[in-house]
Amino acid sequence: METTILLIDDDESIRKLLGAVLRGAGYQVLVGDSVAEGRSILNQRQVDLLVTDINMPEESGFVLIDHVKRYYPRLPIVVATVIDNITEAQQVLESGVYGYLVKPFNKNLVLITVANALRLHELESQQQASRLALEHEHRAIMDNLPMGLLVLGRDMELVEANKRMRSWFGPLSEQSGPGSFLAFVKGLQADYLPAAVSGVLGSGEGRRLQAQLELTRGTRMFQITVDLIPTDAAGNKSVIIMFEDQTEALTLERELRQAQKLEAIGQLAAGIAHEINTPVQYVGDNIRFLADSFTALLSVLQGYEEFFQAAQDIEAKNTWQDAIESLRQDADLDFLREEIPVTAQQSLDGVGRVSNIVRAMKEFSHPGSTEKVQVDINKALQSTITVSRNEWKYGADLETDFTDDLPPVSCLPAELNQVFLNLIVNAAHAIDARVKNGDFVKGRIRISTRVEEGQAVIEVADNGTGIPESIRYRIYDPFFTTKGVGKGTGQGLAIARDIVVEKHGGTINCQTREGEGTTFTISLPLV
Repeated sequence: METTILLIDDDESIRKLLGAVLRGAGYQVLVGDSVAEGRSILNQRQVDLLVTDINMPEESGFVLIDHVKRYYPRLPIVVATVIDNITEAQQVLESGVYGYLVKPFNKNLVLITVANALRLHELESQQQASRLALEHEHRAIMDNLPMGLLVLGRDMELVEANKRMRSWFGPLSEQSGPGSFLAFVKGLQADYLPAAVSGVLGSGEGRRLQAQLELTRGTRMFQITVDLIPTDAAGNKSVIIMFEDQTEALTLERELRQAQKLEAIGQLAAGIAHEINTPVQYVGDNIRFLADSFTALLSVLQGYEEFFQAAQDIEAKNTWQDAIESLRQDADLDFLREEIPVTAQQSLDGVGRVSNIVRAMKEFSHPGSTEKVQVDINKALQSTITVSRNEWKYGADLETDFTDDLPPVSCLPAELNQVFLNLIVNAAHAIDARVKNGDFVKGRIRISTRVEEGQAVIEVADNGTGIPESIRYRIYDPFFTTKGVGKGTGQGLAIARDIVVEKHGGTINCQTREGEGTTFTISLPLV
């Protein structure tokens, strides 16, 4: 397509000279002798380049340049004039023209300047198109992210919010300007955010926090990440805040954890019933014995009462003595005197045992709170050992080594009870496999606690089968299990790791030797 150049100069000889040079190079040339004629031509024709003089009688070329900048901002301009004034020369340079020609003209210089101006304009057009495409792609990516994004400028003003953010919190673009972020935070009742932003700006390190925010569609749980992003080549930085709605994920996680706990409780239910049934059975037998004994004692007492009333009759005395002696023999008072206290104590012990089991089960299965509380880890372990007794008592001896100086740990007790139960039951099952294999009659589970470098350390060790090397890297994977169908969900260790690491900022490590046993070590921060 032929390139069209508009040439404006009040000097006819210049118009002819430049016109001839440009036409000779293959350009289509339109000419005018004034700024007014230049405006008229621009209004009627499509032009690719403007070449204009500055010093013209009626209106200055600067007027035409301003007109083009306002109404045809993408039209490149070359100035062709005699510049004998430093102020004018500086004004030409500052007007944003693509080049200028100084009279008298050199043909080659004219063609080079025009070609360079057109080429520079083409490159700028390509760059502008690329920038618009990138901006469109950037906006498309931003608006299709599954999270809300908020960008703050250097002065903590709102700069950008993506579609998800606007759908949650309204048209944030209307709140731009100084103080807009603080206004947004105040409306959100999230006073902790400015402090987080200031901390990131000061330290350069990102921050992550969880918050419950009120939206028009209800209360939602968010994970909020605050971080720095570079904004220009000078190294200036702004802040990006990412809002990730975790409501469904947290709800699913909570339901999954509760399902795993219910699965564990279901597995323990038969064993707990057996643990309770044994003391209940002998308590019942003892109570029946006490009832029969009480009947025998009443018979003897009744005989004594009748003997006392008849004691005035000397002749009947010997008869009643024989009758009472017979009652004493039938009741076996010596036996009752010896057995009744023992029976009563056994019954009390049995009731106490049932009470301990029920209390331990209550402590273990209590849903707990969402806030951390100070917990006696030794006591929590003992409760879990009690409720899981039927899982390990037939195949293993369980020994404990609890340190007496273990301080309370800030934690979620119900969550940790679940971790302890998973480890104890896994240990019992690993030992059962070796018992069935004939390696020994009974295995050993050892549970210990200690304080080490500001951490509460809990170890659960067994001499079971150990974990094969080929699957060790998968033991914390969700739904991975070596048990048969219907005997495990594969969630135990995955949830245990999440509870210890993510919920409590601790660590869980496994040391194992195939055929010799496994030790799980949990470390929980004391501060």
